[in-house]
Amino acid sequence: MPRGGKLGLPLVCRPAQLLQHPVRPIAGTPSLAHAAPQLPIDRLGPRRGMLLAAAAILLVAGADYATGYEMRLSVLHLAPIALAAWTAGTRAGMAAALAACLLWLLSFKSGNIYRQQAYYFWEAAVMLCGFLTVAWLSARLRRALSQADERFSRVIEEMRAAVYVADARRDEMLYANPEMLRIADTAAGLSPSAFERQFERAAEGGDAAPERDAAGFSSATLKSQRGGRWYLMQDGPIPWGSNPDVRLRVLTDITERRNAELLREKHLEVMHQAAQLTTLAEIAATLAHEINQPLMVIATYTDACQRLLDAPRIDRAEIARALGKCHAQAVRAASIIERLREFIRQRQHRPAPCAAGAVVAEAVATLRPQLDAAGIAVDFAETAPELELMADRILLTQVLVNLIRNAIDAMRDTPPEERRIALAVAARDGEARFAVADHGPGLDAAARENIFAPFFTTKPGGLGLGLAICRSVAEAHGGRLWAEEAPARGAVFHLAIPLKDTAP
Repeated sequence: MPRGGKLGLPLVCRPAQLLQHPVRPIAGTPSLAHAAPQLPIDRLGPRRGMLLAAAAILLVAGADYATGYEMRLSVLHLAPIALAAWTAGTRAGMAAALAACLLWLLSFKSGNIYRQQAYYFWEAAVMLCGFLTVAWLSARLRRALSQADERFSRVIEEMRAAVYVADARRDEMLYANPEMLRIADTAAGLSPSAFERQFERAAEGGDAAPERDAAGFSSATLKSQRGGRWYLMQDGPIPWGSNPDVRLRVLTDITERRNAELLREKHLEVMHQAAQLTTLAEIAATLAHEINQPLMVIATYTDACQRLLDAPRIDRAEIARALGKCHAQAVRAASIIERLREFIRQRQHRPAPCAAGAVVAEAVATLRPQLDAAGIAVDFAETAPELELMADRILLTQVLVNLIRNAIDAMRDTPPEERRIALAVAARDGEARFAVADHGPGLDAAARENIFAPFFTTKPGGLGLGLAICRSVAEAHGGRLWAEEAPARGAVFHLAIPLKDTAP
């Protein structure tokens, strides 16, 4: 028999062998013992079995005597001895064996052909041993089958699953265990069709017919219309005498499992919504943080323009260059707002071909006023000048701006002669690897573990959102962002973005 459906419940049943002996009956429904067809020998009972065995022994003895023992018919005593042992037990079988042997001794005594009496009694002893052995084996086999059937019957009767046997052609319930009767809440006039009308089939596989295994068993999920509980029904044919329309059906209550699955789906949905809300809150909180940099640059250049205008001799070309840079930063601020607004709306970023070196150069140019004010030198090593990415240039530039600005903040207490930021771009394993290294105090173990967590910061006035957003942008591009200790001093932040030919 197959294993049952999703729960793996083993459906093992041997009704033709099992149902030969009485088991505990169920009121109103045939018991497991009386429902299935039995062998004719099991219908005799102990009394009729003994009477039939005695008559057969007398018949064999009479036939053997009538033929002058020339045909040696005593071997036919084995059949009635086995019958007596099977129907009435070991003692009855041994009594039949003794009776058969005594009849042979008494009737054959005058006509035996042995010259020595010892041979005559030796044959009787051998015959008695054979008869007793057959009687003992028959009773033993009967008892072993009975015990095996009783154990199996007890398991079926006490199962928490509802088990019943139905005649599909006559719409008749041949057997139902107590759990099935408890679900049906009735015992009289129960029919398979009436019972199954209490359930509705769950639409899990569309209109396609349920799949069946090699033994013909199939599984389906049902919902009770009365109690609202869920069941897994396993249905398949079983041998039942000569009736080919008998089916075994097992109903297993899976309500708790079903509720757990629904609860898990709800929890996942709530977690997804919470994650979205957290992301939106982070982006909303960091908007001012991200837009502050271009606004500071605009303020710096407008202040320079004001000083140039107050000078005795106005340098129009210098003022024009400063205003052009102000315009570029205003456009950049608008692009940041637009990209963040699209990110909030869960739109996809806009990847386009861009040069890795140009992205780094743009980030450095954006932060040039701060770098000059802090007295920080920048070393840029580009091992692959023609390195091209498929990325959103605005978001990628903003990530590098954040990393460089963090490096500037990390070196505020570094001696002026040691303030250097090393930038590098290289191609490796189908990725563009950006590296931003500083000479600051570095990262301790707790900082390395939580540096990208939202709202975690090592700066006194920081929000703890910049690196979290940077990591989100890197992952949105199919890349990675991680931090390491620098070999000599400080920290190194690595950004890996897939190259144009390998970008998702």
